[in-house]
Amino acid sequence: MLAMLSAAMPFFVGLASGIAALIAVLFLGPRPRAQQHAPTAEILSEPRVFQFRNGYLTEHSDNVSFLLPSPIDNLTAWNDLRDSLSDIHRDASAALRTLDETGRPFKLTGTFGPDEVVILGCRDGLDLRVTVSAAGEQRSAVRIDLSSLQAMEDEIAMLSRANETSPVLSWAVDAEGRIVWCNAAYIAVVKRFVGSDAAHGWPLHPLFAEDDGLGPVRTRRKVRDGAGHEHWFEVTSPSVADNKLRLMHALSLDVVIKAEESLRGFISTLTTSLGFLPTGIAIFDRNGHLAVFNPALLDMTGLDGAWLSRRPRLEEFLDTLRDSGRMPEPRDYKAWRDAITKLGQAEKSVTFAETWTMPGNAAYRLTGRSQGDGAITLMLEDMTSDLATARTDRDRQNVLLGLFEDMSSAMTIFDTGGSLLLANAAAKSLWLDDESGELPDTLERCIRLWSAGTAPNAAWADLRSEARARGVRAEWSVVLDLRDGREVERAVKPMQKRRFSVTFHGIEGSGPATLSPAQARHALLA
Repeated sequence: MLAMLSAAMPFFVGLASGIAALIAVLFLGPRPRAQQHAPTAEILSEPRVFQFRNGYLTEHSDNVSFLLPSPIDNLTAWNDLRDSLSDIHRDASAALRTLDETGRPFKLTGTFGPDEVVILGCRDGLDLRVTVSAAGEQRSAVRIDLSSLQAMEDEIAMLSRANETSPVLSWAVDAEGRIVWCNAAYIAVVKRFVGSDAAHGWPLHPLFAEDDGLGPVRTRRKVRDGAGHEHWFEVTSPSVADNKLRLMHALSLDVVIKAEESLRGFISTLTTSLGFLPTGIAIFDRNGHLAVFNPALLDMTGLDGAWLSRRPRLEEFLDTLRDSGRMPEPRDYKAWRDAITKLGQAEKSVTFAETWTMPGNAAYRLTGRSQGDGAITLMLEDMTSDLATARTDRDRQNVLLGLFEDMSSAMTIFDTGGSLLLANAAAKSLWLDDESGELPDTLERCIRLWSAGTAPNAAWADLRSEARARGVRAEWSVVLDLRDGREVERAVKPMQKRRFSVTFHGIEGSGPATLSPAQARHALLA
């Protein structure tokens, strides 16, 4: 007995597993959508209305079980209705999605059994309204609820008013090119350009010649008014609609054309003005293309004017300068070029400047400046004569400084504020123990040093008072006795820019010096 039970045990286990799997399939498998009721002659005798807000079914007509499963789930009713209407018309799902996303109304015609069915969708305030109704006999009438009709009429009235108040010219032409409809802006232009009589009677007077193309195009058209003045429009011609009509639009470009002409005139004037400048100028627009250049740039770089007229990019311009040897080779050319090309990316004006030393003692100064809107201006100045002049001036200055240092008289120069500007070697030798040292940096401190090395004299107080009060305006001198027994003549002389000099001249026959002024001063203080 036990052996028989053991042998039958696998059979019962397999049978139980099969029954459990069948129950799971029946209860857990996908349930079919509620089957639509068989259509009857009276099923669509009245329109069926569904009103949704944010995907939730807020209101609906009675007897809609042929479109929504029973019981109705208000949360999923939108998807259920979309599935049902897709069986009536294949475009219903896409039309409902467009209505939900953009509010665009639609009208679809399909079949429900033997009946002709019309599906209407529109936005009613915050709600979306969908109406399903049957067409009348011979399709001469469609049953529709008054709320949906009112919402659609309001939208049509709004669109009509938008067309009439729009400044854009709009009109429709048939297959023969005759105007069958236009808005108020088109009629106003016909009256202004052609005359009031041309704005009456149909077909209306055409302002623009029709194009031969059937596809959507956008072109500029020119129209002359009664006085012979030219007016420009941008005409848009979409594809032909299903009703064989083409809806066209025209936007006035008079302001744009005037702005373009003004800009061309400004650029022409700017180019003419830049032609007289000795500085080479290259202006690159926000896209990095050469927009303006002057003849001086050609002379200084030797670049081809025809090539520049093709509006090369800034990178190409710099590469050509480098390849032609018209610029010195930077240590890191790529980093140097990137620094210039990135000027246009700065949020505010940034300036880049450097001096180029060219063969033959020529020197150019390159200045790059961003304009804040992405444009970059490069200026190339010939600095050869300026550098030569600066070099000559520097040589002359060195000669004068050499003469100043070689003077036998001790000379010091002060500015109007009493600060020491220059002191030659003789002045340092006369008043300092260490000639490598420096005299005090102000007149006041120098007077203390000088008076300590000379016998008491009221001339020091006079110099101090004159310098403090009104500056040195007249030349005067005085003889001073040094501590070592010599005599020196101190001369005060005004100079340009309210500067003045204090010079000490030795007097011959004043006797040998036994002590230097500094040594005498230290001895006196000791």
